[in-house]
Amino acid sequence: MDKVQIVDVGISRIQGDRDHQEDRYVALMPGQVPSRKDLAIFAIYDGHGGDETVNHMYQNLLRHLDTHLPNFPSPSAERYKIGIQGALTAEDQELSLLDLKGGSTVTLVLIDTAQNFLVEANLGDSHAVFADCPDSLEDDWEFAIVSRAHEPDEPTEKKRIEKAGGEVTYITGIPRIGALSMSRALGDLDYKLPRVNRLAGHDLSDLAGVETGLAPGKRATSNLVSIQAHFSVRYLTGKSLILLASDGVGEESDALEETKLAVEALKSKTCAKEIAERATERAIVKPAADNCTVVVVALDTDGDAMNGRIRVREDSMDSLSAGTLEKKRSRRRSSISYVKGSLNFLRS
Repeated sequence: MDKVQIVDVGISRIQGDRDHQEDRYVALMPGQVPSRKDLAIFAIYDGHGGDETVNHMYQNLLRHLDTHLPNFPSPSAERYKIGIQGALTAEDQELSLLDLKGGSTVTLVLIDTAQNFLVEANLGDSHAVFADCPDSLEDDWEFAIVSRAHEPDEPTEKKRIEKAGGEVTYITGIPRIGALSMSRALGDLDYKLPRVNRLAGHDLSDLAGVETGLAPGKRATSNLVSIQAHFSVRYLTGKSLILLASDGVGEESDALEETKLAVEALKSKTCAKEIAERATERAIVKPAADNCTVVVVALDTDGDAMNGRIRVREDSMDSLSAGTLEKKRSRRRSSISYVKGSLNFLRS
């Protein structure tokens, strides 16, 4: 079997009807992860409650990944999982030490191009969908939602939260831990030890808007908002496609439908950038449109699929500089596309 190749990548991001853009994305091609030249990493961070946490993640989570990922030959998928979880834990500890506000989801895909598999990891409610066509038949595509939406009322999550001393409320009609509508994330320090217990046992009935997430009379014995990621692994044969999306695209079912549309567009030779832009264009017409980011990655293990060409939008170059935050733009959309070649780092 030939080594898997990244055929095309497209990224599109919209601000929607929100006052601020709190989505961030990362795209690292093989050769850009210092600890492993065969790795590619794609990720979306969807911030909430301000941008302090998501900005810190954008600047520092890759550093933690480089530190924690295995740097010996041919690591197993399980070793990658351990490394990713170690990086997430280290980042959350830094967020706590710095006392940063807000929180963020993480949806991340690590691709080992030497061993032809990928590892998906996620916290929160952003989405990752995998599609593949192992055989030569163009119509024989299979689809799978590989992320898991961490919602407070999901039975195993609700049980975990209550065992830890928390409660899930429905005051707004949406299941929440305190004010938070997801049960796993980086940041959100008010729902994690030790801070979560600061108001334990106090009567808060006269403090409007104060939500601890604790059940009445309880103290938390562990984090109410967990940092333990969900993981999945897929082995790569033939053609495949990965779609990552923040929840501005909609629910899991919407991300799945966008992936089916992406495959149909890919089969008609549409570039990944245009595929991603079409998805965000559909998201922006939703009522009260949220920030939305879509990353589309096309892969192939057919060695003849690559031709070494490169296409780069010149007006996208400012957003490619490593180690800097996005530059403020008056336009509400940023999108990037490239075909395999020498340019191999995207981050915004």
